[in-house]
Amino acid sequence: MMSSQKSDLDILRLKVALLTRGIHFPSDEMSGRTGGAGPTLGSYFLLNDDILANAPVRTRQQVEQFHAIELQPLEENQFEICFEGNTFPIQLVAAPKFYQEKLSDGTPMTHIALVHGTDCLATTIVQHCDYFDQGLECQFCSIPVSLEQGNTVLRKSPEQFLKVLKAAKQEKRASHLTLTMGTPDRPDRGVQDYIEFVSVIRKQSDVPIHAQLEPPESADQLRALKDAGVDTVGIHLEIYDDDLRKQYCPGKFHNASFFDYYSAWRQAVRIFGRGQVSTFILLGLGETPEQLHQGFKTTIELEVIPVPVPCRPNPGSHLEGYIPPYVENLDQIVNVYLDCAQLLYDHNLDPRTHRAGCVRCCGCTALTEAYQVIEATQEKKR
Repeated sequence: MMSSQKSDLDILRLKVALLTRGIHFPSDEMSGRTGGAGPTLGSYFLLNDDILANAPVRTRQQVEQFHAIELQPLEENQFEICFEGNTFPIQLVAAPKFYQEKLSDGTPMTHIALVHGTDCLATTIVQHCDYFDQGLECQFCSIPVSLEQGNTVLRKSPEQFLKVLKAAKQEKRASHLTLTMGTPDRPDRGVQDYIEFVSVIRKQSDVPIHAQLEPPESADQLRALKDAGVDTVGIHLEIYDDDLRKQYCPGKFHNASFFDYYSAWRQAVRIFGRGQVSTFILLGLGETPEQLHQGFKTTIELEVIPVPVPCRPNPGSHLEGYIPPYVENLDQIVNVYLDCAQLLYDHNLDPRTHRAGCVRCCGCTALTEAYQVIEATQEKKR
């Protein structure tokens, strides 16, 4: 008989399983986006009505490889899943209505921006990374794929984006924004592109904005981002281990050392505030829990939020077909999240205070759920 009692830890374990193992629909008709810089082939789900998870959609052939979780249909967009002795309701987040609309020039709105989660409007303002031209691209990245497939445009104008933002806000699907781009071969690492884009948005909207970039050449450029209207920044190291970083992120490795990242994080925290700077850390590329612990500790002591994200083998990337070892190590990944959350709690750095972007959305990471487990545990000890 299935238990109806679901603890915070039960929910954390299920979310980690959804992020790593993925799901399988009763038919193979569903799929996620197939290109871009971040997690692809995923669909967004609400677990217990309010916990967001971006789960990779597995084909029938992948179910056994990834130990994918089967969805049992109930009604439209409503499913049920059985996991570790519990039954959970799970709801597919419906696509916005504006996905069917076009701009006046005929460009589909989906080519300009997409909703991540329930209410984060996201766009890659320049769908190109110079590392691909240099043969130094990140091995997990597939940023050119959506452009090659004709699903986006090379450069989005802020005017185009504002029209999509208006449509998204009408559906209450844009309470904060995530802006990203491929890395240009310039010392500012794209800061000027962001400033020009955000400055136009700020003339019409005060919606919180998150931007992602590599360490720029000076703190003045980070200050200029803040002055333009950016609220939070993600300066993504990806991997703590230097040898693995060189292997999987050769361009980023050659252009910025650990010292460069740590220096940029310190400067960014002074400008954007504690807890408003984040860095993605990819799980499943070979780092040990001990390496991750030390990296988390160093990052958090700088008042930066590390965001552990299971690396996905994106179609079109060099890692296409890669089966990450976390698929067989649910307990290990759950403990990695709890370790990171404990360090955040000990330093009074609550990820739920992040104003915009990936940390606020938290669909691709179980960091918030892990923090809530630690928080509840500490409260019980008082």
